Amino acid sequence: MKLQNYFQDPSSLHIGTEPLRAYYVPCREEAEANGADMLKASRAIILNGDDWKFKFYESYHQVPEGCTEKAADTTGYDTIPVPSCWQILGYDQNQYTNVRYPIPFDPPYVPDDNPAGVYVKEFSLTEEEATQKIYLNFDGVDSCYYVWINGAFVGYSQISHSGSEFDITDKVTTGNNRLTVLVLKWCDGTYLEDQDKLRFTGIFRDVYLLVRPVDHIRDYFVHTPVSEDLTKAEILVDLELCGSPSVTVKLYAPNGDFLAAATPSGGKVRFAVDDPDLWNAEHPALYTLILSTPDEVIAQKVGLRRIDIKGNVIYINGVNFKIKGTNRHDSNPFTGAAVTREQLLTDLKLMKEHNINAIRTSHYPNAPWATQMYDKYGFYVMDEADLESHGCTTLYGSKSEHVDMGEVQYEESYGYLMRDPSYENAVVDRIQHLVHRDKNCSSVFSRLMM
Repeated sequence: MKLQNYFQDPSSLHIGTEPLRAYYVPCREEAEANGADMLKASRAIILNGDDWKFKFYESYHQVPEGCTEKAADTTGYDTIPVPSCWQILGYDQNQYTNVRYPIPFDPPYVPDDNPAGVYVKEFSLTEEEATQKIYLNFDGVDSCYYVWINGAFVGYSQISHSGSEFDITDKVTTGNNRLTVLVLKWCDGTYLEDQDKLRFTGIFRDVYLLVRPVDHIRDYFVHTPVSEDLTKAEILVDLELCGSPSVTVKLYAPNGDFLAAATPSGGKVRFAVDDPDLWNAEHPALYTLILSTPDEVIAQKVGLRRIDIKGNVIYINGVNFKIKGTNRHDSNPFTGAAVTREQLLTDLKLMKEHNINAIRTSHYPNAPWATQMYDKYGFYVMDEADLESHGCTTLYGSKSEHVDMGEVQYEESYGYLMRDPSYENAVVDRIQHLVHRDKNCSSVFSRLMM
């Protein structure tokens, strides 16, 4: 199959994707939005399921032309669940590596025999839905993917453990529609994802549509300054709008009591909070912001806490505390990296029982709903970007100090790709994806970029 070679071009990281934003789930009514689960939200059409058509190829060159067309024949395709990892389902082979790359070191190029999977999913839209804005969201695909709707190319994206959103409004129709996704095992981003773990491939996190009014809230950033004496706090909301919707913002206390309502002025909303109920791991008190437009409601949980570092001691809400944490991978012996909410909840319960109060999301962002669970159940989170080029230290199995890297020979090569100007945008992009997605999560107190 002939592909635009985005997957070996660090300057082509995302094609046709929407600007970055915070993770949230819009609903139709306030009663539904408060505590809404994305899998049940009325503005979301969940494409997860056991009915995806799938065809595996040892190389993307074997993928036949025409398989992405609207009425392409899927005879001979298997039927698989999504989210899932194709190695768990019996395709390809399992592989574990730590500091060594799984492929020869030749950035940005990857082996020509690059395994590929073609995914096909049918979905239907009502006439009312098809007249609104339709956004297609992927929360995690390893390692990169191309997207078509009804045979029309939509875009391309990479960063395995971060999400991408596509506006497919002009690609869909009333009634039946076809989504086709081509996933490649390796891309230029593989050199930035050399984490010590079992390597899994495929659409391993949620896939869903958001059906939104033309005028809506596109993004928001919640700031929560707390006074040094802890007696006063503010909740400041910076809004970014699509179109010109009228917006109302309400604030509720952790116990559910209504506190205040406001309308934006200059795209900002401010609430003053006296004697705030402060968030920490032992007392994860969360206020609720309800951001409303005439046709849509978004709920955002907000924890008020003050972080200070004095000397070598870190304080939360004026109290020094010890981080008793654990590294956590998205990993399950039966589902691989495709971890469910129920599986994570089991892990969190076990952590609490053993007095673990912190999580390092080694070595990539966890699912976006996972960070919200850390807010709710009380964990301090060291949020890590999908950014690790550890394999540069063992190029072709050699010691790094013996590798000639162009005109300069480095004693240490951890930063080899960080010194490569062609990878600068890719490195910054991964940090930006992490920060924008989780910027409103109270559990996050540190961000790591390996």
